[in-house]
Amino acid sequence: KTQGVCDWEPFAVSCLSLRAVPLSRRRASMRVVSRGRGMPAIIASAAVLVAAGCLAAAEPAPAPAPDTVAARVAAQQSKPSVHLDPGAIADALAIAGVPEATVARLFDATLRANLPGMAARIDAFLFFTRDPEWLAMRRHFAEFLELPEVQSLDAADAAALRGYGGVVSLPAINHLSPQTAAAFESFGTDDWGAAVELPGVVELEPEAACALARCKALLVLPHLERLSAESARQLASHEGIGIVIGGLDRLPADVAAALAEAKSIQGLLLPDLVVLESQPLARRLARQDHAFLPAITMLDPAVAEALRGNEGGELALPGIETLSPDVARHLVGAGYYWLTFGCAATLTAETAEILARHNGQLTFTGPAVFSAAAAAELANHRGTLILAHVGELPAEAAQALSPHAGALVLGGVTRLTPEAARALSTHAGRLVLPAVESLDAPVAAALAEHAGGLVLPGVCELSTATATALTLVQGPVWLPALERISPRGFELLSAKPGTQLPEVESLDVVPGL
Repeated sequence: KTQGVCDWEPFAVSCLSLRAVPLSRRRASMRVVSRGRGMPAIIASAAVLVAAGCLAAAEPAPAPAPDTVAARVAAQQSKPSVHLDPGAIADALAIAGVPEATVARLFDATLRANLPGMAARIDAFLFFTRDPEWLAMRRHFAEFLELPEVQSLDAADAAALRGYGGVVSLPAINHLSPQTAAAFESFGTDDWGAAVELPGVVELEPEAACALARCKALLVLPHLERLSAESARQLASHEGIGIVIGGLDRLPADVAAALAEAKSIQGLLLPDLVVLESQPLARRLARQDHAFLPAITMLDPAVAEALRGNEGGELALPGIETLSPDVARHLVGAGYYWLTFGCAATLTAETAEILARHNGQLTFTGPAVFSAAAAAELANHRGTLILAHVGELPAEAAQALSPHAGALVLGGVTRLTPEAARALSTHAGRLVLPAVESLDAPVAAALAEHAGGLVLPGVCELSTATATALTLVQGPVWLPALERISPRGFELLSAKPGTQLPEVESLDVVPGL
């Protein structure tokens, strides 16, 4: 599990990390990534979970000399790391001339992204995104090197890349020859975070697949249009980090069977697969730390059964539209700690009752309001329950969820009514409200009985009346993003046991607020 200073679950930590430092006050010092730093945080947490696209390929030009590639590598490594904290990332983009409004939209898009495990991390978002606007942000960071003019590589060219620990994207390579593929053989041997991205390749010949499989880096083929069974067999011999095969919404049985033999350390990512029919492939995915299937809209019970046997990892199905009771029964108790679904709107009380038996983190990414009956069943779940984009929370739904005993993250709730707050005040676990940016005194007073810990990562300003009401909350209160508060409010909250506030030097203490 990801743990922060308050020890809540990954989604809440991620939301907090983006909201805790308001853009208007970010002054974090810049750091430069060192040679070979790579992307260990992304790869270790999400393995091969890369749904990355590419920028439009530039007009092809002659391949540069090795010293030119080396110069490009050195220049990219001198840029800030994408693993910096959000404040430093905002500063880096400001220094690069990115408008503050664009940076704010980037953070917002990151918060809303349906990503596995690392939900709301900028480094993961840039690794996953296919939006050209956000892909363009990659060039500002050390871990993303695009070489749009390179059409082929030999061993001497590739030697200049060997110590680079990030994603090398080569959009101008439309036909991958065995010779160019073989040039990458030594790439990735020195860094866990190295990746080769070939967004221009739409078909991979067996000979090229065989040569590419000798590369130890993460292999990213985001836009394949065709994959033969023989090429799939050659790719499956890859013993490096993992393989991303995008662009294919269905796999013939022989191709799926070949990929089921993949030897990669972290396995496979199939970001565009809409239909998973192969039980052997499902069994291979079940052996991975992270089985991320963002485009799957429904599962057959037999395939769901084949997904069993995991050892504490994650199964993420953020695109799933319906989840039958039979499928839910197979997935609960299948060994995954994290289960993520996107079917909030269609969740029935019967399916919710089955999912509530899951002993781990349960996340719903769908932007919909649960029925009160489904919410009441989910309230029996004893782990972390994350409703990422649940939207408005009627008092009856809040009342239905209130018996939940674990951490409860209401990621999409921007405003609480006093009635909903009063219902949630009896919730026994930690309550995280990352999207609530404004809290008035009546709502704060309605939360007074909450004892499990109240986390408000989005609240930037507190009046004396609201601060006074928060001092009455039974449990600890965390306000990591607070910017402005009255002197009396700061005095009262500072004296409340368990309260966590920013340092007073970083606050605007405003008399009369």
